[in-house]
Amino acid sequence: MRMETMRAAGVQHHIHRAYRESGILQWVRETYKNAEEAHATRVHFGIEWQAVESKGVYRRVIADDGQGMTADEVKGFFNTYGGGGKPIGAEHENFGIGSKTSLLPWNPYGVVVVSWFDGDASMIWLRRDPDTGEYGLVYEEVGDEGGDTSLEIVYGPYRDDEHGCDWSQVGPPWVREGGHGTVIVLLGENAEDETVLGDPTRREPKKSAVGANQDESNIKAISSYLNRRVWEMSDLTVTVDELRTNDRSGWPVSEETAYSTAKGKHRRVNVRTLQGARHYIDYPVQGKAGVAAKDTVVLQDGTKIHWFLWSGDRPSVHTYAAETGYVSVLYRNELYRVTMHHITYRLFGVTEGEVRRNLWLVVEPPLSDELAEGKISVYPRNDRNDLLLRYGASAGHELPVNEWAAEFADRMPEQIRVALKACSKYEVGSISDSEWKKRLEDRFGNLWKILKLRLAKKGREQSEPTQPGSTLRRKKKASRKRRRMPPGGSGGGKGDENTGDSGGDKPAAKKRVGGGIPHYKPVGNDSTVSEGCIAAWVTNDAEHPEGVVYLNVEHPMIEAEIDEWVRRYAPHQSDDVRAAVIQVYGELLVAKVAHSEEMRRIVGGQRVDDGLRSDEALTMAALGLMGAHGILGPRLGAKFTKVKVS
Repeated sequence: MRMETMRAAGVQHHIHRAYRESGILQWVRETYKNAEEAHATRVHFGIEWQAVESKGVYRRVIADDGQGMTADEVKGFFNTYGGGGKPIGAEHENFGIGSKTSLLPWNPYGVVVVSWFDGDASMIWLRRDPDTGEYGLVYEEVGDEGGDTSLEIVYGPYRDDEHGCDWSQVGPPWVREGGHGTVIVLLGENAEDETVLGDPTRREPKKSAVGANQDESNIKAISSYLNRRVWEMSDLTVTVDELRTNDRSGWPVSEETAYSTAKGKHRRVNVRTLQGARHYIDYPVQGKAGVAAKDTVVLQDGTKIHWFLWSGDRPSVHTYAAETGYVSVLYRNELYRVTMHHITYRLFGVTEGEVRRNLWLVVEPPLSDELAEGKISVYPRNDRNDLLLRYGASAGHELPVNEWAAEFADRMPEQIRVALKACSKYEVGSISDSEWKKRLEDRFGNLWKILKLRLAKKGREQSEPTQPGSTLRRKKKASRKRRRMPPGGSGGGKGDENTGDSGGDKPAAKKRVGGGIPHYKPVGNDSTVSEGCIAAWVTNDAEHPEGVVYLNVEHPMIEAEIDEWVRRYAPHQSDDVRAAVIQVYGELLVAKVAHSEEMRRIVGGQRVDDGLRSDEALTMAALGLMGAHGILGPRLGAKFTKVKVS
C-alpha cells in the first residue's frame, strides 16, 4: 500500500497543554526516569557552578552516568515528539514526551543537553522560536580542521562566554571521567534567568495532602518530591544539591564555597542522598521504637494493601520526606495519589488521628498484563501523574478506591484494631429508645445493606454461620406481576443459619444483606471529622459494618449545648446530663442518616454518599436539631433534679 503518513502540526500546543495538566515538579520525575531507563547508577540534581562564578546565575543541572547517546540518538530523542527510541503505545511504557513536555514550557530560552557515549560528547540546544512559538534544535556554526564551516544541530560542546561556561565541563566530573552519561542544563526564559528553584510560575506556597510544600522554590522540594514518589531506590544513587536558605544573598558564590566546611557569610549547599519512600516508613533508627507491625492484605481482585504501623516517636525528617503516615497507590516502584487526608483514611476504617499519623497504607493493584482479560487492573494516565482502571475491554475508569477500602476495613488487621481501640476515648452508642429503634429498623432495616459472608459451595472465603438468612425461593410461573423485593434478604430473618463473619471452615461468599441501622460514636477534635464540622459518616467502620456517625463532642457548638443543659441540673449529675445530651444528638443524627437511605432511589447513591452524608451536610443537620430540645426536656426532667438558673 502506498500512502502519505500523518504529520504532527502545532506540537507546541500539545506540549503546553500536557504541561498544564501535569503536576508540580513533574520534570523531576521525568528526568529521574530517563536516567533510570538509561541504566544509570548515579543521578545528581545539581547547580551549574561555572555560571555562578562568572555571571552570578544559578542554573539547575541534572546529570547521570547512564549509557549516554550518540549524535544521532541525542537528536532523535530530544527533537522527536513521542519518540526517541522508547517503546511507544504500550500502556505501561513512557511515550517519549515526558521530559520535553515538563521542561520546555518553563525553559523557552533553552534546554542544553550534553551526552557522552564511548568518550565522545554530543551537544544540542533545544528551545522555542520567539517568532513562531515552535520548539526545535538551534543551529550552530561549526568549523572543521580544514577551516570550512557549516551549520549543524548536533556538535561538540564548546566554550560559551556569553553564557559564562564551557559546555564540555558542565556537570559533575564523574560523567566525563566515565565517558558515558548525560547532563541537562536548564536555561529558563533568558540568558540571565535562574532555574535552580524550578518553575517560577509554580512558586505559590500551597500545603499538599502529605504535608509537603507544593512550591517549587522550596529548597527541599526535589528531595521531598522524590522521597514520596519513588518507592525504593536500591539500584540507583540519587543526590541533590540543596541550598540552605531562600535568601539569595546567603547562597554560595562558587563551587569551592558550596562544598567547603569553612564557616562564612555564604552558606554551603547540603548534598542530600535520597532513599525513597519505603526507607522513611520502616527504617531502623537507634533509640526509636520503629515499626510495630507490618504485613500485606490481599484483596479478592488481586490488589495488595501493604500496611505499616509505627510505634513510638518518629525520627525528625523535617520536610525532605513524609513525617507522618499516608495512603498511596503503588505502581511500578512509583507512588501515586499520596494523601494523608482524614477522609481517605476514613474509607479504610481508620478514624483516630493518632493512628493515622502512624499508619501507612500502600495499595498495589495488579498491572493489566498480569491478569486475564475481564479482570481488574490499572495503567498510568498519559501524563504519568495518575492511574486509571482497566476492566475487561473498558479503559479509563477511576480506581475503585471505595471498594478496596471497604474490603480492607472488613478484614482489618488485629494490630490496627487494637491501636484504634486504645486511642478511643468514648464508647460506640446505639439508639436506646426501644420503640423508636424498632420503628427505624422496621422502616429502614432491610434497606440498610452490609457485607456478610453467606455459605456458598464455590466461595473463596471461610465462615462459621451464626445467623439465619433468607431461604432461596424456587422459581414459579408468575400469574401476575409481583412487587420486586430489595436484593440481599434480611440477613437474619428467615431460613437456616447460613450467614456470618469471617472464621470457621465452611466456604462462603460476600453478600450484601439487611443489617439494621447505624450506630453513633462520640469523638474529640483529633478524629476523622473534618475541621470545623460537627459530625461525619463512616461507612467502613472496622467494628460496626452498619456504619457509624461520628459526633465531635469537643466542637464549640456541641460544648455550648452541653453546658446549657448541665447548668439546669444539680452539679453532681453533670456527667450523666452530659452523656444524655450526647446520646440524643447521636440518636437524631443516626435517624437522619438512616432516613437518607430512601433518597437513593430519588437522587442516586453517589449524591447520597458524597452530598447528603458529607461532614458539612451532617453539621447543618446537627445545627438544625431543634427537636433535640423536645426530647431532652422530658427525658432529663424525668431523671434528674432541676436547679434554678439565674
